[in-house]
Amino acid sequence: MLGQSWTTVLYKPHGSIAPAKNFLISDADYVEVLTEIDIQTPIPDIVKERRTGRSFLFIGCRFHDQLLRTYARQITKRSAGTHYAILEPEALSKNELRFLVSQGLTPLAIPLPRAVEILLAS
Repeated sequence: MLGQSWTTVLYKPHGSIAPAKNFLISDADYVEVLTEIDIQTPIPDIVKERRTGRSFLFIGCRFHDQLLRTYARQITKRSAGTHYAILEPEALSKNELRFLVSQGLTPLAIPLPRAVEILLAS
């Protein structure tokens, strides 16, 4: 299976073209994906395997859109542990703050470029 031997797997659900060239084209397509998550496997198997029993880290992801919040809920409810989001607290909307609290997402107030440096160094 693709990625089995990789130490790190980066999963980009928006506009992803690798490994399955699976594009999300319209709001209707996006909603269909959300309702079918883990039923018709739009999420790659390697991602599903690695998230089981683990925490999830959202990097550079805003939660200012209902569809993004719904997608994040789907991901975290099938993962375990504490979940984290690297974000800029001063840029968060009230809805984003409520979402973080309701989902138990731990915000990491680190500028994104610095967070990437830290992640690449580890």
